[in-house]
Amino acid sequence: MKRWLYLLLLISFSSCKTEKANTELARWEQQAANITIIRDNFGVPHVYGKTDADAVFGLLYAQCEDDFQRVEQNYIWAIG
Repeated sequence: MKRWLYLLLLISFSSCKTEKANTELARWEQQAANITIIRDNFGVPHVYGKTDADAVFGLLYAQCEDDFQRVEQNYIWAIG
């Protein structure tokens, strides 16, 4: 009987976590849908967004495409 109870708890906890991850992924996809990144012949990204926050998101996205390791390292240094 305890096995079934543990199994039921495990299934319920794992299903809750998946829903949150899907919601967060959908939020990021919605954010990405609001931007357009066009690169010119020299590879310079031109970012267009509906709001300033969308443009900043697009700028960071383009920067990560170019040099993700540096962005990640600066983030690690900033948070300590």
